[in-house]
Amino acid sequence: MSIINDATPVIAQVYSLYLHVYERSKLHFEKLTEQYFCDLGRRMGDKVRFFVWRQSKRIVAFATCIVHGDAIYAEYIGLDYKVAFDLHLYHHVFRDMVSWAIANGYKSFRSSGLNYDPKLHLRHLLDPLDLYVRNTSAPINALLKHILPAIEPTRYDETLAKFRNYQELWGRRDGSPGPTARWTS
Repeated sequence: MSIINDATPVIAQVYSLYLHVYERSKLHFEKLTEQYFCDLGRRMGDKVRFFVWRQSKRIVAFATCIVHGDAIYAEYIGLDYKVAFDLHLYHHVFRDMVSWAIANGYKSFRSSGLNYDPKLHLRHLLDPLDLYVRNTSAPINALLKHILPAIEPTRYDETLAKFRNYQELWGRRDGSPGPTARWTS
């Protein structure tokens, strides 16, 4: 594993791995660009960390993290699925980032939403997260305000209810939004 602040020299390899993960996902938000990762390092080099794992000289995994205060925020991951499952890369990525964070004085590790099953097994806790959606059309916004609670991305994820702090965030066993779920349009 190596850690760099600028992904530009390895962008073709890490972006390809990012796309592998993106394309396997059942749920998509934004699709980032190569330029995004390059600009992240150039504009926030003091805050961004690109963790890169190699097998021989070939990059097989990477993770993008932001550091702020005493926390490290895991944002994006890329995996080479030709070897990812055999090498348990997701767990190596998590272990190595947490080990680095502890060694460098960070007190908390925060990761992005989705892919909840490994996070459950790694004993993560859920953080409240607001999802803000706004369309450029006022009539569409009026409609979204009413339908978003029914189609929000985590509503039907059965794994979430298994987290030990699920009830304090959602408040209802049936998975319907509790008082901490807020929508704006």
